[in-house]
Amino acid sequence: MTQRTLALLGLAALAAGLLAAGAAAQDLSLKAAEKAIDRADPDAVDPNNVKGEKWTLDFQFERPEPIVVTAPAGQKQIYWYVIYTVTNRTGDDRPFVPVFTLFADTGAVARAGIHPSVYAAVRQARKVRFLENAVQVLGKIMPGEENARTGVAIFSPLDPKTTRFTIFVEGLSGEYIERPTPTDPPLPAKVEEPTPETEKAKETLIRLRKCLALTYTLPSETWMQTLDQPVFQAKKWTWR
Repeated sequence: MTQRTLALLGLAALAAGLLAAGAAAQDLSLKAAEKAIDRADPDAVDPNNVKGEKWTLDFQFERPEPIVVTAPAGQKQIYWYVIYTVTNRTGDDRPFVPVFTLFADTGAVARAGIHPSVYAAVRQARKVRFLENAVQVLGKIMPGEENARTGVAIFSPLDPKTTRFTIFVEGLSGEYIERPTPTDPPLPAKVEEPTPETEKAKETLIRLRKCLALTYTLPSETWMQTLDQPVFQAKKWTWR
């Protein structure tokens, strides 16, 4: 064989090897996705199953901060707040009706509220211009940086035993998925012969909306005395 022929054969072999490697990597990726779905991973969603409007607002947030507020009766309480800025980069007006829910490792669940006295204390402490509370921020958000909205989510005092919490932020996207209503006991992964129960479960769907999950830990058991800052652990999109 000539040198030119050998060179061409070498290039062909290299190309074939790259194609095979690419196919193998894609196959592994698909298998990993299939395994995630088999494990009922809540975030393993087939893109073809995502419904709704394909838009997502830009969400920038500060670390949750504790703030001490004196109640009318005179006792001091530690509330938590998150200052955030939402920008609409989608090109069209979008509805903005955010819902902030905090889940603590103690089992406590707290939805952000107005808390007027706490809101006033945050405004005085932070001096943020145009800081909107949970009611003021509701409504339409227009496109562009100049129309960005800055708000504050305020949560009731945490249990002193709290060491970890996750804040779910809903209302940032128009996307959602639908899944069968959970049953008790759970349905088997594979049903050989359909029954009235399995068929009913398939027909009853619940809607889960795309939301942002922010997870933090508290560094010590004495955080109530020292007002320790929470430590950021994770940020991800999920469905709930």
